[in-house]
Amino acid sequence: MKWAIRDLLNPVATRSLLYGADPFDLEAILKKIDNIKVKSGKQIQEVWINEWHAKIDRYSKLCEKAAAEGNRLSAKEYARMAAQCHYACFMINIEDVEHKTEIYKGLEESYRRYVKFCKNKIEYTEIDTRAGKIPAYIHYPDSGRKSSYPVAVTYSGIGSCKEELEMLAAPLNKRGIAVITPDMPGAGAAIIHNNIKCGGKQIEAAFEGIYRFIKEHKKLDGNNIANFGLCMGGGYAFRATVKNPKVKACVSLFPLLMNFADQGSIPIWMKRGKWSSYQYSDDYLEGMRILEEGTHKADFLMVYSSDDNWMTPEASQKLLGKALGYKECIHVEDKPAYVSEETIMHAMPVGEQYHWVKHIAADFIAARLNGRK
Repeated sequence: MKWAIRDLLNPVATRSLLYGADPFDLEAILKKIDNIKVKSGKQIQEVWINEWHAKIDRYSKLCEKAAAEGNRLSAKEYARMAAQCHYACFMINIEDVEHKTEIYKGLEESYRRYVKFCKNKIEYTEIDTRAGKIPAYIHYPDSGRKSSYPVAVTYSGIGSCKEELEMLAAPLNKRGIAVITPDMPGAGAAIIHNNIKCGGKQIEAAFEGIYRFIKEHKKLDGNNIANFGLCMGGGYAFRATVKNPKVKACVSLFPLLMNFADQGSIPIWMKRGKWSSYQYSDDYLEGMRILEEGTHKADFLMVYSSDDNWMTPEASQKLLGKALGYKECIHVEDKPAYVSEETIMHAMPVGEQYHWVKHIAADFIAARLNGRK
C-alpha cells in the first residue's frame, strides 16, 4: 500500500491535537484503526467516530458527576474533553452532509456546556452581514464587567469553526484582550445552519459586518483592534486589516491564500465532493482573488514554514511584501513530525508549532493594544 493509514489520518490527528485532544486517547484510537483487518474508508470512519464517542460518553458522565458534587473545576475540564472529542469527529472527512451536520451539532452542544463552567464570560452572538448572519462568540478576559475592552478578531479557514478558535482567543484573554471568534463563510454554523458559503463576496461581507458590530458594541473599543489568523485565516486577517486603517496589529500564522497556493498540492477531497461542494460558492477560486488586493500599514507579524507545500516561501514572502508598515517575520525551520514521504500537508507546520508560536503572537498583539508599543 502506497499510503499508510496513519499518513492519511495525519491532518485529522494534527488538528485534533491542536485543539487539545489527549495524545493517549488519540494513540489508542489509532491502534484500533491499525487492527482493522480489511481496511476501507467507511470502516476507518466508523471506528474513528465510534471510539471518540465512547470517550465522549465517559467524559460527559464525569462532567455530570463533578458538577453534581460541586466540583466546577473538574466539571469544566471534563466538559472541555468532551468538546475536544466531538471536534475530532468533526475533523474526519465525511461526504454525507446530514451526518456532518449531526456531528457538528454535537460539538456545538458540548461546547455550550463547557462555556457554562468558564470563569470568564463567553457570550454567543450573531453578526449581521450582507451574506447572512455570522454566528460568533465574544471571549472576555474576565466577567465582562468593564466598560471598554481592546478587541482582537480571530480567523481560521474552511473546515474550521468558532469552537476551535478558542485556542486563538485563550492567550489573548490572558493578556486582557476581548476576542471575537466568528464562524466565517463556509465554516461551522455559518455554512451548516445559515448556508453562507465560502467565497470572496461572502468573506468581504463578513469583514464589513464584523467591523460594524464592533463599532456598535458598547464594550468593544473600535479604535483598539487587532486581527489574528491561522492557516487560511492568516490570509483573512491580512485582508481584514487592509479594509480598516484603524487596525493596530495583524498576525498571520502560516497564512494560506488559495490563489497563491500550489493547486497541485491541495488534496482532492478539498477540491470536490459533496461536503466540499456544500462549503464553497460556485465562483470560489475566482472570487477569492479579492483577498489578494490592497496593502496595509498596521504592525504585522507573519510566521511561515518552508515545509508548507501549499504556500511556498516565495508565496509567503509575497504576502509579507504587501505589509508596508512595521513588520516582523519568523521562519520556522523545524521539520514536521506528522508527515509521509509523499506529502507534507499545510496542517502540519501550522499545528505542530502553534504551542510556542502562540505566545509570540499574543505578545505582539498585546503590546499594540495595551499601549506598550
